[in-house]
Amino acid sequence: LNMVRVALCQFPVSTNKEKNHATAKEYFQKAAQQGAQLVVLPEIWNGPYATAAFPEYAENLVPLHNDNDNDDHQHDFTQSPSAQLLKQAAIDHQFWVVGGSISEIVKPSPNSAANSKPIYYNTCLVFNPNGDCVAKHRKVHLFDIDVPGGITFKESDTLSAGETMTAFDGGDLLGMVGVGICYDIRFPE
Repeated sequence: LNMVRVALCQFPVSTNKEKNHATAKEYFQKAAQQGAQLVVLPEIWNGPYATAAFPEYAENLVPLHNDNDNDDHQHDFTQSPSAQLLKQAAIDHQFWVVGGSISEIVKPSPNSAANSKPIYYNTCLVFNPNGDCVAKHRKVHLFDIDVPGGITFKESDTLSAGETMTAFDGGDLLGMVGVGICYDIRFPE
C-alpha cells in the first residue's frame, strides 16, 4: 500500500484575485515544505463564492482542440492566470494539483446568434507534476437552496451544469482518482 501525503488547503478568499493568488502560492509552499504529493484547493478559490461574482472572476480555459472530447485536456491557459498558477505550482513543487475550482467562461463562437450569451461553469483543473492538465471537471450538480423564511442561493442563476463525470490516472502513486466539486459528492454516479 502506498502512503500519500495530501494537503487539503482551505484558506480565506477575498474580492482581490491577485491576493487570492498570493494566498494560494503561500499554501502551495507550505504544502511542499511538509512533503505533500497531492495538493487540493477549495471550491471557487480565486474569487468570492457568490452567484453575482462568478462572471466577474471567470476565466477562459480555451481548449486547443474540441472541448467536447473529455479525453483531451490540452488547453491554452494564457487567458487564465489562475490555471497558469496551478500549472506552475505543480511543476515547481513536483506534486499533483487538484485545483479546487474557478469560474470558467465559455464565450459564444463568432458563428453564434447575435443574442448568444457567455456560459459559466464551476470548473476544476487537475495538473500532474510535469504541469500537464490531466483532467477538467465542470460541476454537474449545481447547489440550489430555498429555505422559506431563510436563505435562498441558486448556483443555477449564473452557472451551467457540466455533463460528464471525471476521473484521472494518477499512476502508481494515486491510481484512478474521481473528481467532483462539493455537491457532486451527494450523487452516486
